[in-house]
Amino acid sequence: MLLSLLLSLAAPAQATPLRVGTYSYPRYDRRIALGPIAALAGRIAGRPAEIVLLPTPTALAEALCRGEVDVAMTNLGAFVEVRDCPNLRAIAVLDTPPPVLDRYRGVLLVRRETGIDTLDTLGKRASGLRYSEVLPGSTSGGLVQAEALRSAGSAPSAFAARRMAGTHEAALADLIEGRADVAALTEDPWRRLQASDPAKAATLRPIWRSAPLPPGPVVCHEGPATPCAEIQAALLGAQGGPTAVALAAGWSEADGATRFMAYDRARYEAFRTR
Repeated sequence: MLLSLLLSLAAPAQATPLRVGTYSYPRYDRRIALGPIAALAGRIAGRPAEIVLLPTPTALAEALCRGEVDVAMTNLGAFVEVRDCPNLRAIAVLDTPPPVLDRYRGVLLVRRETGIDTLDTLGKRASGLRYSEVLPGSTSGGLVQAEALRSAGSAPSAFAARRMAGTHEAALADLIEGRADVAALTEDPWRRLQASDPAKAATLRPIWRSAPLPPGPVVCHEGPATPCAEIQAALLGAQGGPTAVALAAGWSEADGATRFMAYDRARYEAFRTR
């Protein structure tokens, strides 16, 4: 008994894992995308790294605010939710090529047979229509469209039915296949449909398009065992290149990024929660 006690006292305490997280998305294996940043951050912190995948951007935001994730890749929607949480700060942003940034927009599409051709008309008729979004906390597949609807005196809750499709492509499919009358999604699937099947695209009508949206930054929860400043310096320095490439492969809005750049607060000021 005494020997067992002495051995347990002599054994080094196992370090608490550094939790590196984001939210899942069916199109990408984000565990692979997070691998290099988790390894880098864990090495700097001197702790084993553990990858945490939350089901939605909203769930990621909640976990970050509760301190359950130490380092995270956010989307714009999750970042807006956590921006004012204690001890949490943005440390880097993927430097996305301008053509990709220009394509990262949200759109509202309607079935042409509805006869709706403006956002104001949509707002007035929402109570008789079915609405498809991507998932809770999706920036280009729900949040920017919600703000547009509010500007027209409506809201997503005003629709007769509201569904979460799970992906941008699925939201578009809801519209094409008649499960929804209105869909909120990012612009890329709509562009692809117009190029691949103009006849099918002609059955739909775009009634609203957002301005280009910045990608969500990498955020870090500051604490005694999480050296956010050192992790930030590594991401913005020479070590950041391979990490950026791997991370960008998991987000369509960051496609082609090969490095990180510093977080610019002014770039995100226009985006607020309601």
